[in-house]
Amino acid sequence: MTSAVESIEKQTLVTRLAVSIYKMDEQQLALLLEALEPLDGGGERGSSEEWFLRHPRSNSGIMRKQMVIARIFVLIQQMDKSTLLSRLGSMDTPQFHWVRQFPRLTCYLLVDFAARGKAYRSCIRDISANGVFIETTEKFEAGQEVALCFAFSEASETLPFKIKGRVARLYPDGIGVQYEPMTHYRRDILNTLIHKIC
Repeated sequence: MTSAVESIEKQTLVTRLAVSIYKMDEQQLALLLEALEPLDGGGERGSSEEWFLRHPRSNSGIMRKQMVIARIFVLIQQMDKSTLLSRLGSMDTPQFHWVRQFPRLTCYLLVDFAARGKAYRSCIRDISANGVFIETTEKFEAGQEVALCFAFSEASETLPFKIKGRVARLYPDGIGVQYEPMTHYRRDILNTLIHKIC
C-alpha cells in the first residue's frame, strides 16, 4: 500500500511534470510516451510510433496533442513514484533534467567552494539532497573533487552546511556537482532544509 508521504511526493512530481508536458511539441511528447509505455511480453517497450499510427492526424492538431497528453497521464497514474522517476530519468532531454530521485529546486544561494587548492565564490542556481548546480565560467574536469560551503538563512538564523562532492556534469555556464556519499540522517537533514528554505 502506498504511504501518504509517497502519494504526496508523487503528486508533487506529477504537478511539476505537467508544466513540462504542456510546453512540449509533438516530437517531444512522442519520446515521452515511448519512455512511459509499459514493457510487452518480450521485455520491449511499446513504440510511440504504433500509438501514432493507431491515432492518425486528425483535422485538429490540437485534438491529437490532447489525446497524446491524456495517454501520457494515464500511464503516469498507473506507476508508483520510483518507476516514474526511473522512466523519466532515462530521458536525456532538457525538459527532464530536473527529474531525479531528489528533484532540484531553484534556490539562489552564495557558495564558497574549493578545488585543487584554489578557492572560489559563486552562486548555486539549483539544489537537491543529491547535488547542486553552481554558476561559473571557470574550467573544471568531470570527476574533480570539490569542497562546498553554503548557508541556509531562516529568519535571523543562518544554517551553514559543508559537504564534499565531485563534478558530475560540465555546462557552458556552470558545473553540476554530486555530493559524496553521506549518511541517510545527514541527507534527510539537508533535504528538510532545502524544502523548508527554498
